[in-house]
This record gives sequence, structure tokens and C-alpha cells, in this order.
Amino acid sequence: MTTALPPLALRFVGGALVVSVSVGFGWLGGLWFTGFVALVIVLAGVEMWRLLVRAGHAASIAILLASAGAAFIGIRFAEFIESAFAISLVLLASLALQLRRWRTRTVADWAVSFGSGFYLGWTGGHLALLREGEGGLTWLLFTLCTIWFVDSAAFAAGHLFGRHRLAPNISPGKTWEGYIGGLFAGVVSGASIGSLTSIGLWMGGLCGTLVGALSVLGDLIESMIKRWAHAKDSGHLIPGHGGVWDRIDSLLWAGVIVFYTRLFVGTV
Repeated sequence: MTTALPPLALRFVGGALVVSVSVGFGWLGGLWFTGFVALVIVLAGVEMWRLLVRAGHAASIAILLASAGAAFIGIRFAEFIESAFAISLVLLASLALQLRRWRTRTVADWAVSFGSGFYLGWTGGHLALLREGEGGLTWLLFTLCTIWFVDSAAFAAGHLFGRHRLAPNISPGKTWEGYIGGLFAGVVSGASIGSLTSIGLWMGGLCGTLVGALSVLGDLIESMIKRWAHAKDSGHLIPGHGGVWDRIDSLLWAGVIVFYTRLFVGTV
């Protein structure tokens, strides 16, 4: 007779598994990590497409994935003119294709398909780019560990102490207590990890604070789409977390936040 793990333990195991695999590819770096992130974005894109269809949109999986790929390439390989060409090609070609399907797919359906893919690819590209350059591995590990602490603390605090709804019409399970727990974890983990690495206490604390305060928006955006689709999770691939997008929704925001904080504040 098998005993199912409690939700918090199952979530911990699923999160640890995802972090371990991500750290492994992050350690390899280069095209290995870029390819891994690209695969994750494709899986999340398929989940997003299914949610959009369930929500009543005649979304195009081809346009969504092409847009995600072009946006990913556009930011990850921004130094090459071919990156801008890829974005331009997908934008114009998908609109041209819309002319042939105007009876069965509205411009709104095209916009949802293109915009959703672009969102995933653009944010994912920042995460892949964060690994590149001097100290890239340190910054990537910092981001992965910080968001893991933030998500875990928010879930635990909300589960144990949650009373006041954060966004009841979008995500009834989110509470202010959970948000505060995640914010606190972001500050502490960011400062702690930063002090133990070349990132430094002050920069680590700043990044951790911003991740703790803002990464929840990525979670709420996904919750909004799942609300439209009347779905609890985006998929069922990761134990305790649901689908791939369920696991990376806040990580995508964290990658962008850390990338630009490092870029702009780190040069001051």
C-alpha cells in the first residue's frame, strides 16, 4: 500500500527535481542551456495554447510557437541581424496567413497566438542570456535558488497562515500572508546568497527583494489565463506543480528582473 505525499512535500520534491535538472544544464552552459530553455519554452507554449483553446480562442499553435521561437532567438542572439529578421519574418508571415483564414480565425485570435508566444519566448530568452558572460553561472544559480525559496516560502506561508486573499477574482488560493512570506524569503535568500558569492550582499538583497515583490505577477498572469479556461493547472508533467508553465511562470519574470537589475544597477 502506497502513501501519497502531502501537498507541501510533493511540491518540494517536484521543485527540487526541476531545480536539479535546471542547474545541471546551467552548469553546462552555452548551447546546452540555451537548448534546454528553448525546449522548456516549447512545452510551456503547448500548454498555453491548450488553455487558450479551452478559453474559446481559435489560437494557432504554429503562430504561437513560431512567435516564441523568434522572440527567443531575438533576445538570446541579439547581436546577429538574423535575430531581427526572424522576428520580422514571423510577424509579417503570420499576418499574411491571417488573410487566408479570416473567416475562421479573427485578428484577435492571431494577436492572442502571436502575443502569447512572444511573451514566453522573450522572457525565456532573457533567462538563457543571463547564463552568458562573466559570472553567468553564478547569476543563473542565484536566480534559480532565489525564486525557489520565494515560491516555496509563499506556498508554505499561504498554506499555514493564509487568511486574506491577494487576488480573489484571479487566483483564490493566493493570500497576502503568502505574498509577505515570499517577499521575506526573497530578501533573506537574495542577501544570503549574494553575500556568499561575487554578487555581494547589497546587490543580492536588492535582486531578492525585487524578485520577491514582482515575480508573483508572472504567477497571476498564468492564473488569469487558467481562470478564463476554467483549468486548475496548465498540465500534469511536474509532481506538485502541474505543468511546465505552472513551474516557470514566476521564474520567467525573475530572469528578466535579475537580468536588468544586473545590467543597470550593477554598472552604477
